[in-house]
Amino acid sequence: MDKGVNMFLKKPIIYTVHGFGKKLSHEFDPLCSYLKKKHYEVIQLDLYDLNNEEDIHYADWIKKAETGLQEVLKRKRPVIILGFSMGGVIASYLASIYPVQSLILCAPAFQYLDLPKIGAQGVKFIKNLSKGNESHSISSKRTKAFTEVVSNYKNSIEHVNCPVLFLHGSDDEVIPVDSSRNAYQLVSSKKRMILLEGAHHRFLYDGQMEKTAFVIIEQMIKGNLI
Repeated sequence: MDKGVNMFLKKPIIYTVHGFGKKLSHEFDPLCSYLKKKHYEVIQLDLYDLNNEEDIHYADWIKKAETGLQEVLKRKRPVIILGFSMGGVIASYLASIYPVQSLILCAPAFQYLDLPKIGAQGVKFIKNLSKGNESHSISSKRTKAFTEVVSNYKNSIEHVNCPVLFLHGSDDEVIPVDSSRNAYQLVSSKKRMILLEGAHHRFLYDGQMEKTAFVIIEQMIKGNLI
């Protein structure tokens, strides 16, 4: 077997779970490009179809993420799950029931704003979450599915046994830093939290903190952080 191919097969597969909004798995495009240059295999999949108005059931999103992971695990290679925002909650659930090497959470949405109670701020929150491709709109039913994901799976983090990295921007305008801080306290396995000073919610693809975040993520993948 070619030495380069053999080295590639020994590296873990990075299984990504995207957040709530219009970019879907494309949130990971810059990171995916970076990691592929480092000879990592990165799996991206969309949890829902923006063109399908009936794709509004959170259980279907969870099932899709779970089925995708099951297929990857069949390949008998180490798997690292990386979740962003809402995807961080789903990733925690997956890591709590499947044998994965480690879990990387970027701005995980374990906490979110109480939309009905905060009026105009709630509207701003949804606009912030769904920035991206303006040709699509985020329906109220799909927004409800987002809140159901968080409500039903946020406690999964307590049952994760693999090493966990929390990565959060200090200036996150969408998900409060306390979302990571509070979840961090619930983890009993090896863990580390890194606060990116000055970073906003979309630090994985906003062109400002990408390189810093990518280097940190790569070090976690290599097992050098925890």
